[in-house]
Amino acid sequence: MILDPLFYAMAIPSVILIGLSKGGLTGIGALAVPLMAIVASPLQAAAVLMPILLILDIVAVWTYRKTYDKKTLLITIPASIIGIVIGAILVSQINTNLVRIIIGFIAISFTVSYWTSKNETKSQGHSLTRGTIWGGITGFTSFVTLTGAPPYQMYLLPLRLEQRTYAGTFMIFFWMNNLLKILPFMMLGEMNKSTLITSIILFPISLIFAFVGIWIVRKLPTKIFYEIIYILLFLVSIKLIIDGISNMISIS
Repeated sequence: MILDPLFYAMAIPSVILIGLSKGGLTGIGALAVPLMAIVASPLQAAAVLMPILLILDIVAVWTYRKTYDKKTLLITIPASIIGIVIGAILVSQINTNLVRIIIGFIAISFTVSYWTSKNETKSQGHSLTRGTIWGGITGFTSFVTLTGAPPYQMYLLPLRLEQRTYAGTFMIFFWMNNLLKILPFMMLGEMNKSTLITSIILFPISLIFAFVGIWIVRKLPTKIFYEIIYILLFLVSIKLIIDGISNMISIS
């Protein structure tokens, strides 16, 4: 069990963000690992959060089990598997900070394009090419930098799905994504008895806020829901760029 009070000062806000994200405010959970990384290594943070994510995934998938877009999942999940495999093979050779910066700038340009577009409410429809590209990038980045939400949202958001369908699709995708990452993370040796006990202590907080997130999604009109998700994506993207640049500077 981790006993450092400073760790919990960062961990509690992190699991609150994860809970809200799993409740349907997708993307905000991407801030959790960078927040915990202030007091722990990214791998240790991931080891603590992974069991929480997996249990919350079950809650989220059950909640949204009847509202998801099958075609999106059929396109993006196979591509994500390929991305995870590539990430697992190359993780020790990749500049993860550069990946964060690139994804951050791409996501910012995506949100700015949405806000400046005259057809911001028009659905783009499904695309095997775009879905495969963004699904693969999502699998890759979710493994090497633990930030898969922004690239996945860049495919999912333009579909303009009803908010519960959007949330259900997002939850099922990342449930599968997280399941596929269990074995590689265990092989890295970061998951142990200490991190598991810490996960158990933090889990009730995340569960409470997952239900808060579910309640919010059910109450929000579709237009407001999408505006919130785009704002969250923009903020997460800025955070990715800041983290990537600051880490590169500190290393040099």
